[in-house]
Amino acid sequence: MAKQSIAELEEILNIAAKGLPKLTSKKMFGCYALWVDRNVFALVWKQGRIGVKLPEVHQYDSLLGASGAEPWKAGPMQMAHWVLVPESFHAKPVEIKKWAVKAHGLCQNLEKKVKKSSAAKTAAKKPEKKKAK
Repeated sequence: MAKQSIAELEEILNIAAKGLPKLTSKKMFGCYALWVDRNVFALVWKQGRIGVKLPEVHQYDSLLGASGAEPWKAGPMQMAHWVLVPESFHAKPVEIKKWAVKAHGLCQNLEKKVKKSSAAKTAAKKPEKKKAK
């Protein structure tokens, strides 16, 4: 089987996630990613792999145990809760859908990522002034 292009993998992921509530897409780390509310739950990694975020240990271990699955690493850093699905799943829409749905369900209940305003970021970087005694 020929390796799919990034565009083909994006289409596979979109089909798998079609109809999921609160679904959006945007880039993350230069990759196509799917989001539920403000939490990312799936992406197409630059090396041509689909990855899903599984913040529940049993689900994470279950997918990681599949032949060909591996933890997602961005350079030398392993990304917590992320699994690159086996490449064989790319040709199995039922498997991709199963894991996309699980990741979506788990990530929609995570604490929402709140963007800090520029003023809050600047204030967070400034050291506290010592009070005069």
